[in-house]
Amino acid sequence: ILNEVYKIAQTDPDVRGHVLELALFHKFKDISTSKIRVALGLKDAERAEQGSRVLHITVSRKLIPITTLSGEEFLAAWWQVVKCHHALWKGGVLHRDVSPSNLMVYRLRGQYIGVLNDYDLSSFERDGPRGLERTGTVPFMAVNLLSPAAMAGKVEHVYAHDAESLIWVLTWVCLRYEGGNLLSKNRPLEEWLKVDARACAKEKAHFW
Repeated sequence: ILNEVYKIAQTDPDVRGHVLELALFHKFKDISTSKIRVALGLKDAERAEQGSRVLHITVSRKLIPITTLSGEEFLAAWWQVVKCHHALWKGGVLHRDVSPSNLMVYRLRGQYIGVLNDYDLSSFERDGPRGLERTGTVPFMAVNLLSPAAMAGKVEHVYAHDAESLIWVLTWVCLRYEGGNLLSKNRPLEEWLKVDARACAKEKAHFW
């Protein structure tokens, strides 16, 4: 996936500089959740490798969480990530795990540059639906992906779902952070962190 991301970055200015630039990358192929499926003799064991999670080590320039920014600096960096995500999708790469922890920034010539990080759960559009494992971080997942069918891998993850996640991230940061710091008390949306997918969907349904 990262190789394709870097290819897109070479020709698209909305991606170049807005994705992780690796100095070192190593994948531990012998450590994978697919081994659990194989050991249990599950029917999808043969194709489990595609949807499995594996251990990686990456070394890159230092990035800081986008949540440390506020005001116009935050909005500018967030919008850069939105454009990067859209450009990657047009190039055939869908991120599938948009959350505050995967939106990072670095400082360059006095400005903060937004970075869309962590492609562990990403997929190629050409591969079609991948329902082997749940993808996403529950508080920021699109409402349609929090249904029992979606959690069972029966709902295709599409661009609109990630776009909705970007809006949830924007909402989350604006309501729970002030001046780049997490509110010390009375933080809105706290329940989203404590409930399961179905309950989180209900919380979001009543949010608007």
